[in-house]
Amino acid sequence: MKVKTQTFKFRDVYASASMVEYAVGQSYMFGEIQWDLPDLVKSLYVCSKTSLLHYFIYTSISQSDTEEYRDNSDMYYNERVEREVEQIFSEYGIAISPFANFDDSLEYASDEPGIDNDPFFRWFLHERNKFEQLWELMTGEVFHLLFANRSILLQFNRSLAEFLKTGAVAIPSEYLDAKGVIKRNTIPNWAKKAVFYRDQGRCVFCQRDLSGLLSTDRILHYDHMVPLNLWGTNDPCNIQLLCGECNLKKSGAIIETGTRYAPWWVD
Repeated sequence: MKVKTQTFKFRDVYASASMVEYAVGQSYMFGEIQWDLPDLVKSLYVCSKTSLLHYFIYTSISQSDTEEYRDNSDMYYNERVEREVEQIFSEYGIAISPFANFDDSLEYASDEPGIDNDPFFRWFLHERNKFEQLWELMTGEVFHLLFANRSILLQFNRSLAEFLKTGAVAIPSEYLDAKGVIKRNTIPNWAKKAVFYRDQGRCVFCQRDLSGLLSTDRILHYDHMVPLNLWGTNDPCNIQLLCGECNLKKSGAIIETGTRYAPWWVD
């Protein structure tokens, strides 16, 4: 049977993950996402494999890199640094035209200030589609790291809820209930499986075994960290595994997740 795995390079993604970890605590950062994308707005209601966190990570990385190359482009007029940038693309299997081969006499229309006097930034914009490919791959790797951390997911969903409450996003009425918040929707099996394995088949609060290996009387409850009536969403990053008792205690008025994890080894 073929094993479904992905090859991750984890090149500089821990720095990106740290940047995203900080950004998720700032609700205004959600205003930088392209909310005019229909699939993005739909993912508030329909559980999607391209999660809201994916969009947030991609936006954070792309904006950070664009600002870095625009504001500090003079740092990249260095053969060693240029090789380092190009090496990243080589490691990820993306063919990019080297900066040394860039014909700076080419006209490149842009609204960016000072671009005519900035060859490196002109090269960046000329090769932007290659950078977008890199950002997509890095987004997947950062997501792989952050999905395992429920504390970050909780903060992400809390900040997202605060942003959505402002009315900044035009949400179609078919995605809203009578109270004007996101309607409950079915959680697909692939999302349940991901949450089950992330939470190791245990209730994230009381650590009760829910795997069915030790007992057959356990019912799995897939709970919204930020309840829907508090502007939570049906995004897979807002779902956690609970036992029935803890789910009843949490109710739909509490924003909370468990912070207990099993160590890799014990005494």
